[in-house]
Amino acid sequence: MRKVRYIICMILVAHAVSLAGQTKSSLRELFVSAEGDILFEDYAEALPKYMSLLQIYPENFNLYYRIGQCYLNTPGEKEKAIPWLETAAGHINPNYRKGKLRETGAPYDALYFLANAYRIANDFDRALETYDLFLKDVDTEKYDTALVRFQMQTCHNAREMMRKPVFITDRNLGSTINERFSEFNPVISDDEKTLLFTRELQFYDAIFWSRKIDGQWTEPVNLTPQLGIDQDYYTSSLSPDGRTLLMYRTDTYDGNIYLSRLEGNTWSKVEKLNSNVNTRYWESHATMSRDGKKLFFTSNRKESIGGLDIFVSVRDSSGNWGPAQNLGPRINTIYNEDTPFLANNDSTLFFSSRGHYNMGGYDIFRSDMGPDGQWSVPVNVGYPLNTSDDDMFFHPLKSGDGGYYARFADDGFGRMDIFSCSFYKEPAQPVTAGKIIETDLIAETAEPGTVPQLPADLHAYLRLLSDTLVNVSSADPVSIGLIAEANSLLEIEVVKPDSEIRTEQHTLTDSTFTFVFSPERGSSLVTMRLRDSFGNDTATFVRVLRTDKQFPEGKALSDEIGKRPDEADMATDGALAAGGKRKTGITTGTPVEKAPSSQHTQSGTEAGDTSDKALKASGTEAADAADLSGDTSDRSANDTYSPEEAGKGKCCSWWWLLALAALLLFFLLWRRRKKKNDKEQ
Repeated sequence: MRKVRYIICMILVAHAVSLAGQTKSSLRELFVSAEGDILFEDYAEALPKYMSLLQIYPENFNLYYRIGQCYLNTPGEKEKAIPWLETAAGHINPNYRKGKLRETGAPYDALYFLANAYRIANDFDRALETYDLFLKDVDTEKYDTALVRFQMQTCHNAREMMRKPVFITDRNLGSTINERFSEFNPVISDDEKTLLFTRELQFYDAIFWSRKIDGQWTEPVNLTPQLGIDQDYYTSSLSPDGRTLLMYRTDTYDGNIYLSRLEGNTWSKVEKLNSNVNTRYWESHATMSRDGKKLFFTSNRKESIGGLDIFVSVRDSSGNWGPAQNLGPRINTIYNEDTPFLANNDSTLFFSSRGHYNMGGYDIFRSDMGPDGQWSVPVNVGYPLNTSDDDMFFHPLKSGDGGYYARFADDGFGRMDIFSCSFYKEPAQPVTAGKIIETDLIAETAEPGTVPQLPADLHAYLRLLSDTLVNVSSADPVSIGLIAEANSLLEIEVVKPDSEIRTEQHTLTDSTFTFVFSPERGSSLVTMRLRDSFGNDTATFVRVLRTDKQFPEGKALSDEIGKRPDEADMATDGALAAGGKRKTGITTGTPVEKAPSSQHTQSGTEAGDTSDKALKASGTEAADAADLSGDTSDRSANDTYSPEEAGKGKCCSWWWLLALAALLLFFLLWRRRKKKNDKEQ
């Protein structure tokens, strides 16, 4: 009998240990699965997994950080990130280990994401304070400090633009078009009688088609069967006659452009555009000229100035798209440009950008083509169409005096609804693109119903690719990169520590230029003045400080973070991480900087970079979260969680089972010894 009891006890102990090991393995798999979701920007999938883990590890502040990151990249939910990131930012681990379940601290970039969350909530004072705090002890070898300072400038821009709002009126398209799910990426024909858009359904995203008959929109038709598709496609643009549809789709680690034509009352099966458009890089959006001979599209291919740039391809005599040309540094910046659309007989370009005079995230800009065929300096269309969050995918009307777009509305029919809007003249005018000029330009609004026009007095385009302060510790050559207008005259003046002045001139034949010189000990001031072919001038400077201290030799204080997403994993994933579909708001980036991305397309900065880096754990699905989360099993990413609620997690039951088995073993051994002692007596 004693042997039976002993065997039963051992079985219980072994079972408890096995159960503990299995549970720990399941938790690790759940964490790895959530980390993979983050890498692929699937924040809705990651959120409940991290919430489940927090029930078990309520003192793990890395989970607070990840939960805040998920909210920050979920459209309509971004302000919910603040309490989570505030908690995480209070528990930063200088030796943070990414991707480890045992890591209980938060990384340093939690401060950056917290500042972004404050900015999106229009709390600019706290945003600026937190950006400053981040810069105070930042590792300049790891994080892009130039991006952080740019974000700080957007806070000042936002304040200014919100003080001078542009007058617009918008109208919800109603319950026929907008339902309880999100509708986005609206594209419309010139006569405003054919509308296509993307709707977020429960299990997939689908393209819908509606026509206006007798002034009323017909019930939208799901085009998935007609297009012959079985994956998520997204509307990109529609030809003026409403008969040619361009779409975007994520294909195994890259994004591509597809086309369908209306044949009678049926849309044709999708066709992939040729290799001059679609490459192994990320192509996220495309639109055609009125005559169908030019294609404007976005790509992060190697010819890009920054992440996603706008390119143009011309159709040849055989009907094939020819080699693509970059629109140049007047339109494209070192950050992302996306969602281009043409209006006003193709003489006006609307697009979204992260790198001009922005008030936060992506903003919508307008550029007009001059008589010489050159695009003008882009103008920010202003607040409230643009906000301190991501604003993109604005489909203009034929005349350019209004358009269609999607936004979150408290009084809407679902999450994102589709609206139409019109511009009107008001005393307040939008501000033109900044950084490329020395002073802010105010754009005049012409007549009622028009959008802002650029003033005649413009500055030439000149942008630094480094910080304005460079620290070095030797006389090794220092390289200063510039992006400037081709066919311009560049004059460089170097004032050395002994006040000696050296000057030189260069005629730029390309849009990129690198100035190299060997600094002397002390402080040297490098001033660059540019005069373009139109006689416009601008200037910028770099101060190079050579000291005896050990700084990274010959390097600017900021390094381009190749690991950034669009605001997804900051210095780790950044503004534009790749893989999976990107939904606007994404993409927040790290200093770092997703997406992504056209409103519901993939972010391009990191696009194509994630190949097999994703840590997708096989066999761990969202159901794992339900098994482990107890009362949170029926929650979705759209439900509201608070750090206080999540912090009430209790210890897992298998710890109690293990303790009970140990107690039983102790009791049996004690009883056996007691009986033995009784017999001896």
